[in-house]
Amino acid sequence: MTLSRRNAFYVAGAAVLLAAAVVYALFDPSVNPFPRCIFLQATGYKCPGCGSQRALHALLHGDIAAAWGFNAMLVAAIPVVAAMYIAEITRRRRPQLHNRLNGSVAIWSAFTLLVGWWILRNIFDL
Repeated sequence: MTLSRRNAFYVAGAAVLLAAAVVYALFDPSVNPFPRCIFLQATGYKCPGCGSQRALHALLHGDIAAAWGFNAMLVAAIPVVAAMYIAEITRRRRPQLHNRLNGSVAIWSAFTLLVGWWILRNIFDL
C-alpha cells in the first residue's frame, strides 16, 4: 500500500503537530528558552500571536482559563481551524462546506477579526 502525495502530506503534518504538542506539553515556554516575539521586542506592542506558546502549553495541561488569558484569539480559533481542516479533508463529499469556509466572506471576516484583535489587545492590554 502506497500513500498518495496528498495523504503523505497529511501524515507528515500530523507528525509535526504531534511532535510540537509533545514539546509544548513537556516544556513551559515562560520558563524555558523558547523564541520571543520579535515584533514585541522591536516595537513594545503585542502582535496577534503573542502569548500563543504559553497558551498552547496551558491548553495541553487542560487549563483553558490560563490559555484564554495568554491569547484568547488562539483559543477561539481552534474550533474554526478544526472545521476548516474537516472541510478540506471532506472537500469532495461536501464541496459547499469547503467553499463556505474558504470563500471570500470567511477570509475577510477572519482578517477583520485578526486585525481587530491586534488593535484591541494593545489598547486594552488584553
